[in-house]
Amino acid sequence: MSWFSILPNSLVVLETWIVRLFILLGVLTIGPWAILLIYDLILYIIRAATYEIPFIGGRARGRQRPRAPSLAERPSGRPRTFSLGGAISSGGENEENEGFKQRKSQFGVGAEGSDALEDE
Repeated sequence: MSWFSILPNSLVVLETWIVRLFILLGVLTIGPWAILLIYDLILYIIRAATYEIPFIGGRARGRQRPRAPSLAERPSGRPRTFSLGGAISSGGENEENEGFKQRKSQFGVGAEGSDALEDE
């Protein structure tokens, strides 16, 4: 560590333990995600391989071949639509706005004649 250290020689032990701590924190952060990714890959390979085995595989039971999920197509076969139209309100009177207004008036928030807003 002496070539790469900017600290004096008396603090080399402290620097070594700090490096070990950060390596441990990195493993604790990345490790579970890496394990899940490897598990998912192994599970997919096993399912794809057992599909071909007679009597116990998916082909023998009349099932479809396993395949990775698609972002462009739903499991039913319909294509997915990606849009922000539902998230952005145009300010028009639609069902969501009407439901919000009903809830608002039910609790007396912002409604005309509300006692909650009359502090003057």
